Amino acid sequence: MNFLIRDDDLNYFSSLDDIRRWYEDIFALNIPVNFATVPLVKPLSDVYPKNLAPEDKEYSIGLNKKLVSYIKNNPLIEIMQHGCHHETRGGIFEYSRKKGLISQTLRGKEELEKVFVREIKVFVAPHDRISNHGLKALEKAGLDIIKAKGCKNFIFSPRGIKNYSKMLSHRFKFISQKRFPAYPYVLDFGGHKQAYSYRLRGDNLDELKRGLKYSINKKGNFIITAHLHNFSQKRKEDLLELIKIAQEKKVNFIFASELFSK
Repeated sequence: MNFLIRDDDLNYFSSLDDIRRWYEDIFALNIPVNFATVPLVKPLSDVYPKNLAPEDKEYSIGLNKKLVSYIKNNPLIEIMQHGCHHETRGGIFEYSRKKGLISQTLRGKEELEKVFVREIKVFVAPHDRISNHGLKALEKAGLDIIKAKGCKNFIFSPRGIKNYSKMLSHRFKFISQKRFPAYPYVLDFGGHKQAYSYRLRGDNLDELKRGLKYSINKKGNFIITAHLHNFSQKRKEDLLELIKIAQEKKVNFIFASELFSK
């Protein structure tokens, strides 16, 4: 059984002090943290809005030299791609768009690989929302994806239909429950693979513990999503409690790329 920590929205404006504050004791336990990183954040991004001008100016994560140096020298951090600009325009999330995402995805991946001098293998969509066109863009870039609780995209292909049926069957098992567990296994769609996660909110520890128990019983994956910019002491305490349970069950704490390497 695998346990994975995913933290979203790392970008140029992120604070190195926040990483140290919330994660250094977790690194001391030899547990990896996987940061979904915005390659080229813009002032109009819905991550760390700064009201800067001009609104289309891009701030590469690479410009935050101290942050990049720390990450490059920390063997317990893996970088995942988190969109390109993390913008919402006209009420449409960046990767909910139906065109223009192929070149944008490739550009964002190239920027991250140039900055961190490592191959980027895993993608996380801003707001966990992605269109079928967005999935095609990931396939062009050779990326797999970590999503929210399950697959909501219907992909008309033999594997797509088979996997969508698995997801419906999983949901049907918990039809009487308002909160159902995330699908605990990786699904292979041919051009890309998907894994599914929970969100650390600070008010849902019981739900997360049930999900962890479910994943342990199924010998599957438990992926927990945090956000560096809105971490809190309560969320940290909840995360540590989940880690303690997982340690007692001797689970594997892994990097995101390891999910998809089999």
